[in-house]
Amino acid sequence: MATNRVRIPKASDVVIAEIRERILFHRLPVGTRLPNETELMEQYGLGRVTVREALRVLERDGLVEIRRGPTGGIFVRHTDISQVSDAMAMLFRFSDTTLGEASEFRSLLEPRVARLAAINATEVQLEQIAKIANGDFDAVRLAEFHALLTAACGNKVFEMTLKALHDSAAGHYRYDLIESELPDGGTHDHVEIAKAIVARDADAAEDAMRRHLATYDQYLRDNHIDGVPTIPEKTAATTR
Repeated sequence: MATNRVRIPKASDVVIAEIRERILFHRLPVGTRLPNETELMEQYGLGRVTVREALRVLERDGLVEIRRGPTGGIFVRHTDISQVSDAMAMLFRFSDTTLGEASEFRSLLEPRVARLAAINATEVQLEQIAKIANGDFDAVRLAEFHALLTAACGNKVFEMTLKALHDSAAGHYRYDLIESELPDGGTHDHVEIAKAIVARDADAAEDAMRRHLATYDQYLRDNHIDGVPTIPEKTAATTR
């Protein structure tokens, strides 16, 4: 008779889980200095190899920073969005995510982002967006435009998710090259979106973004590249 085996966690997993939980629930604020290796060994009753394994995982996950030298130590760090991007890039590669799927996802979220940016953008952010509205593409590159809007939308979940998508894909697939082949190089769409946001016209901003992404999606399908992996096998260096 078959029996289900109960997985007994490794000792290092117990340390990882406890410290991760304390950090994520803000019981260990950013900058907090953790006990050193010897102190952690005594605290958990574990050997140095096990403690080091736990610390390596926590460092890899961006939860702690290990500093060397006389003033060094183990510190709680602020998780950077780039770590989310890296994780998503890996998921894209292993799941064979396509440009068409990424475009469909963007089409669902980015019109809402444009609407929220028109409502929530700060005056400083509006100054940057106004440069696009005025056609000053040297000041704000079109490739940075969508990231600027996600930062201005005021919704951290949208910002983190879309920035991770753009960042992870941008290093491997040149979205800016695709947009350069859109009608007017995509600049007309960006100008219309920017003008609507600067005018605080949420409806117009949402509609303009929806039209822009529909044009982009149509370009992918017309050129039969909607099924191309978001992250192709060739490296970013060979696509530049």
